[in-house]
Amino acid sequence: MFGLRRGTSDSLITMIATPTVWALHFLFSYVWVASACAPNEDVFKSIAPARIGVAVATVLGLLFCFFAGLRAWREWRAEGGEPPHDKPTEADRERQMELASVLLSGLSFLAIVFTALPVLLVADCR
Repeated sequence: MFGLRRGTSDSLITMIATPTVWALHFLFSYVWVASACAPNEDVFKSIAPARIGVAVATVLGLLFCFFAGLRAWREWRAEGGEPPHDKPTEADRERQMELASVLLSGLSFLAIVFTALPVLLVADCR
């Protein structure tokens, strides 16, 4: 179940780790900034603490995605990871999971960057 049988090193958990980090980053960023701007009394009020927190969360999320993707890429290439991985063998399923992890890591990396851009570029609640 979940790719955890027979000593496999990759599983569904490792494949969805980076999209989960992106989703948590998205939630954290927008909830924090929305709560900072919620009173809506002073739209020119600085959101500097929220911007710093989002910047820190962004750096942490990007580091996680980078190292998770690097790990998956190294494992994929170590076994000669040339596609296609279309044979019904355990090794091909493992290569496919590793390739999917690499691609999802790259996608999540870009998603975190684009999630953080509005928060980091806008200085107040306008």
